[in-house]
Amino acid sequence: MDKRFDTNEAAAYLGVKPKILWEWRNRTPIPLPCYRISKRKFIYLKSDLDNYLAQCRIDISCHLGVSND
Repeated sequence: MDKRFDTNEAAAYLGVKPKILWEWRNRTPIPLPCYRISKRKFIYLKSDLDNYLAQCRIDISCHLGVSND
């Protein structure tokens, strides 16, 4: 079974403040997946968090003009 996190645990796992998770859920081109349990309670699955990070990954060398050759 996939590990479940509440908002504070998910934020700690990702190394951000809980408020950032709200922004990622609501204000980003790639919304952060979660389950809304009640008006203020959200649950995050570890696999969803890992997949979200993978989708947001950028290749720094591309942005710095560094060749991979």
